[in-house]
Amino acid sequence: MRFGWAAFVLALTVGGCSGALTVRGRVVHPAQVPVRAFPRILVIASDTGEADQLAAAIVAHLEGDGSHVRRGTPAEARALRQRGELARGTVLLHVDAALRDERRAGWTRSNRLDCGPLGCVESNRPVMRYVPAVAGRVALTVFDGRTGRRLQRESIEAEASDGDPMGMRLQVIERLTERTVQLLDQRAEDVAVELHPTEAPQVQAALDAIRDGRWTHGRDLLERYVVSADFGALSREERARVLYDLSQARRFDPSVPPDVRFERASEALEAAVQLHPQDRYASAISELEAHRRARELVQAQEQARHHNFRVGRTEGAASVPEPPESYR
Repeated sequence: MRFGWAAFVLALTVGGCSGALTVRGRVVHPAQVPVRAFPRILVIASDTGEADQLAAAIVAHLEGDGSHVRRGTPAEARALRQRGELARGTVLLHVDAALRDERRAGWTRSNRLDCGPLGCVESNRPVMRYVPAVAGRVALTVFDGRTGRRLQRESIEAEASDGDPMGMRLQVIERLTERTVQLLDQRAEDVAVELHPTEAPQVQAALDAIRDGRWTHGRDLLERYVVSADFGALSREERARVLYDLSQARRFDPSVPPDVRFERASEALEAAVQLHPQDRYASAISELEAHRRARELVQAQEQARHHNFRVGRTEGAASVPEPPESYR
């Protein structure tokens, strides 16, 4: 499942004695293992029951999104490649998984009765004990179908301890499955966005609009305010605070194209730093750059998907589909 880039509403809280307002903004992250960008996915499991179970879960998760997904074996994949029968735009997703039983040292407390010439005293002392544990690991490796070139490898780990053996194994498998399928999807994250009010009525009105989810209107009010004489009369610190709010409004205004949005948000932040350097402004610059990079990778995955599906339908074409940008 893929998400649209911006959905922004969200809850307002008042941030302690600072008076900061916190709204929620949504950032969409690229898939960590973007196999959905390919029209054909062959899922191969290593020779363990855990790998087989995870491969089945992956196939079920990927089905229904446009890609043709099926199970296969390593021998089948090798034979198809040698005969040149792997269709264009095919990737192999190899799943290797294993569980191991362990014993972990841990601490508990125990009541002890210590007796001596003056009588007995009960004490509660720490005691080391060993508990059973199950640790699991999954390795996902993605190969280009026709060439066998390795594109990506990711590892996932999970563990459970101090339970019955069967229950712990089921718990670890469940955790590994959940974390594995999460790697295959773009992920939407609600992030906290701090805004800093001033006494200016225009700024208050802008922040009220943003609080209500009207980012475009709030940004427009702030844009008009920062070119007014009233803004120029503020102290450097207050102007920096307003420019910081403007940068966040620009960043999350869905009416502006993303590239323009990030560029103009960066300009406002840099101006705020020049007026009144603050750690929160430096952090905001880092967050903006991370957001910009996430957006670029999401776009690259969508473009790779469009390209790969197009060439995958053209069997006679000479070119080979390029992997998604995030693989390079």
